[in-house]
Amino acid sequence: MSDLPHIPYYQVHHLIAEGGTAKVYWGIDLRSGFPVAIKELKLRHISNPVIRNTFREMEAQLYLYTQHPNIPKLIEFIDQNNQMYIIMEFIEGRSLEQYIYRENGLIPESRALPLFLEVLETVAVLHNKQIPHLQINNGILHLDIKTNNIMLLPDNQHIKLIDLGIASRMTDMATSTGFGTPAYMPPEQFEKGRCGKYTDIFALGIVLFEMLTAHLPFSSTQSDGKKQMEEIQYKIKNDPTPQMSQYYPFINDELQEIVDHALQKNPMLRYQTCEHFAADIRRYMRRHPS
Repeated sequence: MSDLPHIPYYQVHHLIAEGGTAKVYWGIDLRSGFPVAIKELKLRHISNPVIRNTFREMEAQLYLYTQHPNIPKLIEFIDQNNQMYIIMEFIEGRSLEQYIYRENGLIPESRALPLFLEVLETVAVLHNKQIPHLQINNGILHLDIKTNNIMLLPDNQHIKLIDLGIASRMTDMATSTGFGTPAYMPPEQFEKGRCGKYTDIFALGIVLFEMLTAHLPFSSTQSDGKKQMEEIQYKIKNDPTPQMSQYYPFINDELQEIVDHALQKNPMLRYQTCEHFAADIRRYMRRHPS
């Protein structure tokens, strides 16, 4: 227990997740008694002004100023004794990744599509958000959308989108840092090119494919991390989107066309907004009522 952080007014119980720059703990707010998620910036990054500013000025304040039922609430930001913490509401439930691969398998379209529409609507909120205080006038890119960053609530009908850690202000010349999760990154993101709403839309297409098939469209058989990443990036850049029917034979061709549209290699050929993506799904649902 000695390696757990000590934070006034909070009791930190255990580590629940760890990434490259931060750790996330489960804890209790001693004032309210409610469970909280405590995100701690790793000590080795404290001296990096870029990471510090991103943690404080982008991530913490994005949660503060992006109030939405499908985005976790910021409770407090703490900067003390050369340590930084983001305290957020704890989301009951499990990630969509856990639900698919450990509990349920593929999700039938009658359940998957309404759930995915909620994901699209949530990302659209970010894409259309204006926060003049943070000089955000053209929206926010998430840049790390994946099933592990979509929390499925206990009712199995609603979601929360988490982890704005590498989110970026959207500008006319938004350039990727190259960070993200390789299996969900379009060519312009891993090539550190110009990103836009279409970058998140590619990742959303991967998520929809995964929900309907319980498989990633582009994966690797390599065990070495570097070779694995190289193989995935090669496939994303060069291979056509697999037919979902090879994993589940009852996938409709029209639904395949929607996923193919989202996963175009050329970003200009993808859906350009979440609203357009959602409109095609709604039209499909009207034509094929469950």
